[in-house]
Amino acid sequence: MNRIVTAALVAAATTAASWALNRWLDGQARSRLRTPRRPLDTWEDEGGALAPHHAAVETSQVPR
Repeated sequence: MNRIVTAALVAAATTAASWALNRWLDGQARSRLRTPRRPLDTWEDEGGALAPHHAAVETSQVPR
């Protein structure tokens, strides 16, 4: 009877350890599959951009 209880406890511990390891490995695989964020192209993408303004007309050009 003692051998059966010991074997059942070893089987339960092995099953629990295997389940925990598989769950942990799945979490690691999911974290690697995340899509990386798009890198910022310029400092303007951070929300600190100034409002657009029109360039001044050059006076050296003769209007036609």
